[in-house]
Amino acid sequence: MEANYRSGKIAANYLMELLKTVAVSLIITFLILLGAAIFLCFTDFPEKYTLPSAILGTIAGVFAGSTIAARKNPEKSLISSLLTALVYALLSFIIGSILQGKLVFTTNTALFFVIALVTGGIANILATRKKSSKKYSSSAKTDPLKKKRSAKSYSFSKSSR
Repeated sequence: MEANYRSGKIAANYLMELLKTVAVSLIITFLILLGAAIFLCFTDFPEKYTLPSAILGTIAGVFAGSTIAARKNPEKSLISSLLTALVYALLSFIIGSILQGKLVFTTNTALFFVIALVTGGIANILATRKKSSKKYSSSAKTDPLKKKRSAKSYSFSKSSR
């Protein structure tokens, strides 16, 4: 087992899984932004909703990728989901800088990084929570609304004194 850690097989596999979750995040974000762009282009919807649609796309993409990362690596779920969010934010920043032709860091960029990391943390919490072990049955034998009678019963009939 130690040989696997030393040879880098597990680290390389972990990195590939991380990059796959980031790719899923970017694809989901792209699809949401494409849908929002088409919707805003062909309707009379106000253009002031472009920033909220970008935030929605970021949240949905990071949430999906971080959830997948946390479930694939349950022993390192928090690290995996936060790394997915951080790599997603860095790649998005680099791609945006390349498309703009300049490197600009604004308050919206800082907000974008914060939203990505917080969403990654929330996705980790929701992905790793334990499900309730309560099982509810709807059989005819057990009716939860029916009260069971105890051995001692009380009656309001006339009693003999």
